[in-house]
Formats: sequence, C-alpha cells, structure tokens
Amino acid sequence: MEFMRESPKKCWQCDFPYKSDLFCQKCKTLQEPPESLDYFDILGVKKNYDVQDKEMRKKYRALQNLLHPDRFGNKTEREKQYSENLSSLLNKAYATLTNPLDRGIYLLKLKNLTIPEGTTSLDPMFLMEIMERNEEVQDAANNKDKIKKLVVKNHTILEELSRKASEAFHNNELEEAKKILVKMKYYASLDERLKKIKQDLGIVD
Repeated sequence: MEFMRESPKKCWQCDFPYKSDLFCQKCKTLQEPPESLDYFDILGVKKNYDVQDKEMRKKYRALQNLLHPDRFGNKTEREKQYSENLSSLLNKAYATLTNPLDRGIYLLKLKNLTIPEGTTSLDPMFLMEIMERNEEVQDAANNKDKIKKLVVKNHTILEELSRKASEAFHNNELEEAKKILVKMKYYASLDERLKKIKQDLGIVD
C-alpha cells in the first residue's frame, strides 16, 4: 500500500527512510499517512468521476482488513491511533466514492469548487420541474403502485444525470458539472423522500 510523498521521511520506529509506503519496509510498523492523502488515494483508484464499483469494493475490503483497529490491539498506542484514523478515513472515502452525487461534489472540492446552496441559482424551469415532482410524490403518498413507478422514474433521471456528469468531468467542463450536480442533489433528496414513503407503506424491493 503506497502513497506518494513530496520527499522521503523516516520511520518513527526504526528511522528507516521511506517515501511512499504506509507500512515501513524494514520493521513493518504502520506510518502516519501524508496530509495530502485524499479519498481516491486511500482506495487506490484514479481521480475520475467514473469508478469501477467492483474493483473499489475489493480494494476497500482488503484495506478494511489490513487497517482494522482490532489488528493493532497489541501494537503501540501510536499505531493504534494511526489505524483508527485511517480506518475512519477509509470508511468515509468508500461511502463518498460509491455515491455518484457525493463523488462528484468531492471531485469539485479537490479543485477548490463547490456547488451553490439554496434555490437562487436554480434555473426557473428546473425549479418548476422539481416542484411538480414533489407534488407527484405527495399525491401518490398512499398508493403503492404509483410510488413504485415514481421510484423507477426518479432512478432513471438520476442515472441520466450521472451519465451527463461523467461526460462533463471527462471534458473538464467543471461549470457544467456543477449545474448537473445541483440537479442531482434535488433528485437525490426526492429519492430519500421516496425511500421513506416506501418504508412507511411496507414496500419491499
């Protein structure tokens, strides 16, 4: 497991110089990760919007096993702390990168960009569209069949927005990506509302 550093450091346990290993090559002691470590780095995947879920899940499970605090029960307090910090970071990284919306927002964050909050920046037509979608959900709140159809419809919209976000990031059109992610945010919120209604109605997938 390796992470690139700007300059070599020494193992805090044995002073062996290293540059990119999380574990010292000589004494196998867990090292402090670099401050520049991001979610893509820790999971060992490229900084792209498009990720291979199967590959990432495999790497996550392997790292989870490698860094789990239970494996460091007999180690030094320093290693215990490092393992806890890294394990927590790993879980956050996986949760973020497996979610298309969160992954896109995080990619923007790495480029010092954010998506706008509130509705003032929304296109009036899109705002009207979201209001209509919310009304549809409200009107169908007690109808299982209608809710199931709305869930499928909403998932289709989210998948199409994710495809467009992928294209925007691929072409480095970051302003366009921001606009798409704002729309995804509203449809993701609608998705959470639909999940709650499904649960209340006892709908099982």
